[in-house]
Amino acid sequence: MTVSDDAFTPDPPVTDLTRPFWSGALAGELRLQRCRACGHIRYPVSSICPRCLGGEADWAALSGQGMVLSYTIFERAYHEAWKDRVPYVVALVQLDEGPVFLTNVVGVPPSRVRVGQRVTAVFDVRSAEAALPQFTPAGEAGRQ
Repeated sequence: MTVSDDAFTPDPPVTDLTRPFWSGALAGELRLQRCRACGHIRYPVSSICPRCLGGEADWAALSGQGMVLSYTIFERAYHEAWKDRVPYVVALVQLDEGPVFLTNVVGVPPSRVRVGQRVTAVFDVRSAEAALPQFTPAGEAGRQ
């Protein structure tokens, strides 16, 4: 993680293991590992499948579609650099393919976020190496 004192915006840590995830996001695509042995889509990225303990995986492009399972609205900045971002939504989004992301819902006022709401991935470019997947209500992508 890279942290700058003047503007605290941590860049995602890009490693050899996670590079396909981050480069996919830079290309506007949500990519996760699919176990070669059992087909399980794994998230978070790992060197071993949590289902079968297999070590081989391919990177699969997912739909980027999902549903809000739960969320909270942060109305207080816990760091000075985030004061202009409040209020913001932190949510659990279940992808149509199964994995659950801890993420932000963006592009709409927090009051418009609901449990059960359909969402679509959008990508916030954070560095030359990575974009951060976030979600916006379905039908809102591109309207930000």
